[in-house]
Amino acid sequence: MRRKMLSSAASLSVLFAALLLPAGVAASSRVELVNNGYENLVVGISPSLPESEGATLIPIIKDAIKKASEVLFTATRSRAFFRDVRIVIPKSWSNTDTDEVAVFESFKESELRIDNPNPVYENQPYTRQPGECGDPGEFIHMTPAYLKEQVYSYYYGPPAKVLVMEWARLRWGVYDEIGYSGDPKYPIFFSLPREVADGRTDVQNQVVYQVNVCTDTYLNGKERMWFDESMRCTYTHEGLPDGDCVFFPDANQTATSSLMSFPLVFSDTLVEFCDDHTHNSLAKTKQNDRCDGQSVWEVMLQHSDFKGNANPAISQAEEPNIKVVRETDADYVLVLDYSGSMSTADRMVKLQLAAQRWLLHEVPLYSSVAIVRFDSTASLLAPLTKIVGETERKSLANQIHTNNNGGTSIGAGLKMAVELLEGRSDKNVFLITDGEENEAPMIADVMDEIISKKLCVSTLALGGNAAKDLEKLGDLTKCPSFTVNDNDVSNALENAFEGVSTRQQSVSLEESFIKIEETPKIQTPTPEYEGSFFVDSTVGMNLTFRLKTDAKSHVLSGPSLIKPDGTTLKGAADFDDIGNVWTIVVPEAEEGAWHWKVTLSQDSSKYIQATVLALPRDPNDAPIVTTVKFLAPATGVSPKDQNIKIMATVMKGNSPIRGADVVAYVTPPDISVSAQEYELLDNGVGADAVSGDGIYSRYMTKFAGEGRYSIKALVKGGSSASVNNGPPPPPTYPSAGRRRRRSTDSDIKPKPCCGSVVPYDPDTAAPTGNFTRVASGSSLKVIDPPAPDEDILAPCRVPDLQVAELYGLDEGGSILTLIWTSPGDDHDEGTVSDYTFRLSEVRPDLSNKGFDEAPPSTLLHFEREALNQSGVLVPFGSSVAFNVTYKGAFTFGTEYLVALKAKDEAGNGSPVSNVASFFLDQKLDLPSWADELIKTIKKSNAEFFSQS
Repeated sequence: MRRKMLSSAASLSVLFAALLLPAGVAASSRVELVNNGYENLVVGISPSLPESEGATLIPIIKDAIKKASEVLFTATRSRAFFRDVRIVIPKSWSNTDTDEVAVFESFKESELRIDNPNPVYENQPYTRQPGECGDPGEFIHMTPAYLKEQVYSYYYGPPAKVLVMEWARLRWGVYDEIGYSGDPKYPIFFSLPREVADGRTDVQNQVVYQVNVCTDTYLNGKERMWFDESMRCTYTHEGLPDGDCVFFPDANQTATSSLMSFPLVFSDTLVEFCDDHTHNSLAKTKQNDRCDGQSVWEVMLQHSDFKGNANPAISQAEEPNIKVVRETDADYVLVLDYSGSMSTADRMVKLQLAAQRWLLHEVPLYSSVAIVRFDSTASLLAPLTKIVGETERKSLANQIHTNNNGGTSIGAGLKMAVELLEGRSDKNVFLITDGEENEAPMIADVMDEIISKKLCVSTLALGGNAAKDLEKLGDLTKCPSFTVNDNDVSNALENAFEGVSTRQQSVSLEESFIKIEETPKIQTPTPEYEGSFFVDSTVGMNLTFRLKTDAKSHVLSGPSLIKPDGTTLKGAADFDDIGNVWTIVVPEAEEGAWHWKVTLSQDSSKYIQATVLALPRDPNDAPIVTTVKFLAPATGVSPKDQNIKIMATVMKGNSPIRGADVVAYVTPPDISVSAQEYELLDNGVGADAVSGDGIYSRYMTKFAGEGRYSIKALVKGGSSASVNNGPPPPPTYPSAGRRRRRSTDSDIKPKPCCGSVVPYDPDTAAPTGNFTRVASGSSLKVIDPPAPDEDILAPCRVPDLQVAELYGLDEGGSILTLIWTSPGDDHDEGTVSDYTFRLSEVRPDLSNKGFDEAPPSTLLHFEREALNQSGVLVPFGSSVAFNVTYKGAFTFGTEYLVALKAKDEAGNGSPVSNVASFFLDQKLDLPSWADELIKTIKKSNAEFFSQS
């Protein structure tokens, strides 16, 4: 018997732009904390904003930074402030006063970005945080409207305090300490254990609850519906305020912490971060969930800014030095290895062709390029030459020869590059080498000068024996590193050149070329080859088709394009006889499936390779863009010490794309091993931080030895892909008493975003239709990888555990139905082998520190045979449900907590899952995918009890 208790183109080169940028090339931030002052902080103003915004925005930004520096100094207990800040404006803003020309500063590598709104966040400031607790974020986003219009300070908090809150996320990898209306994991209110007196009590049900914030004192305020402050809240039958209820604090508070409780708590007294003495470890906040109950201050003290008493408190902060700088045309010095080993695997020939194609087709107009060769010594092939037309391009391209010999003195080439860039502004070096240094000067001999003169040194390792410290050179100058193995067919060498030239050049989205197709190198004995690509609704202007080959004689006739209606495009392709490239430009390409054909010599030792680029179709309609990268230090990481994430973004302007198919291809250093494929997911589990935010992720779990790995991504959209255009509108009520219908033009306070869920309104979401995008990233050096037979990767954390149903048994004990998304054997790959479940009233029992040592009475029981037969042991990403038994007694009005750990067959244990909670007789809001699972479980329960 049971009782139910719970249910539930050349001119095109001028515009050749950011979106060809391989993500991950934006290396780690240049910001440093030196003697308590942050230096090299860059505030970037988007090139998509009109110059007319500058006169208003720049003074506001300066004022916000000065005030934020004071707030930061107080919040860090006199240990940090902003000393040196640069506001970088677009190159196109020619009538705005500046202090200097930009040296390293650019919008795309800025820490704080002023840009058009992300429809999901609207005008709310936010920080992109795809990593784990303690990992730095990517950037802070603020809108012009937020900075200029006072009403948004009322909604989200004043810029000075909000900037410090966002800085904490960006720099130290901490999280919100507030709840979100209707959020299943981070609610506005949470229940307290009965022995905790400092809470709100629902008299009828005697449930003690508290506002979901981290503050050092009790908050005074009122509970009201979020969309109408005049409407009183309704309550669940457990006595908790329902999902639409929010808390409006009184203006006068005495709480001093935590700043991570903004924007819920607006008190002027709020000036600190919570520490071990003031932290609310019981709160159901993102900080507690993602950081295993640690306080913000505890996480901060583990950062190099403060670890080991670094930057101890000082008596007074300095006034920030804020300068306005303008992006400028870049200067590049190619530093090319001409040592004897470059003859191996035709590296010299491949390098010559890639460099020539870059010079002829891709290096931006009005930039300047010099070419240095080195072997045992260095010599100048071409001085700095400004690119103003085809003459300069061809002249530079013709200087690159293939006569190589001698030793390897990388330092000699770098030293000449430093001399060439003396007195220049945007100083970039692209160093390409295949060998270890064996002649002086060495890299170390010129490193200090490179850093002091603020050069950006990007590096490319050819083959597997290039200098081991190349990535260190890039890291110290905060610039990207690339790698190409000798059997590469993915166009990695030319992609690296693209990444270098587009790393800093910021142009508006409407001026940005989008790469919609890139084939690998095609080697075939057939007399004719045909390919295809798709032009979607957001691109098509100045569509540029390029066909490359290693021998002109291999292509018997230039390529032709066939339009979607089946007609062949007339007009011969232009041919570049230096780089062996055919180019066809279509001023306005029709939407749909295009085809291309070419007649070949049938020599399978030769290759062809096609690339398709296009500008946005409508300057007022943002294109779909994508980037990809490794979320790990390029200088070297061991999978035994750190999880490695692969991350791709898919956005339409600033709007997330949901439902895209994203596949990353990782090329290992072992030339005998094929590229490894990873299906990246935006599902909020495994490596993915938040579901539906347009960031697709996966852990790297396959390793083919020690060395450098490169990355590329292919993104496709179809019937399931859509653009998230923002959250649903607030609910409306019929005009009756206090529950009145709000007019469409009423001022409604926006809901803060985002907790565990990115809001999505299917009524306003726009289908993307079919589209394709290609993106490349910088390299990653893997050290000390696991051996093929060594299992060291544990299952990933389960973030979405829920209690679906609860059934009591007359003979004692209860059956709980749990649902979650299955982790993998190796992080988010494969199938787990075992689970441990615990239930407790005490949160420390379910922490990573306390789970394995918790009392035996907290264990939830199940039969091993039931686990094997239940369909729970399934591959990563599957939605599962399972019955477990609790042999203790439950009490009404008490909140119970449940968590799990997964294990693989080698015994590696996952981190503890999120902590799910429930009351007796509670009705839960479950995800839609759970319906069929619950039906199956109910049937299983019925069979179980009938047998009992």
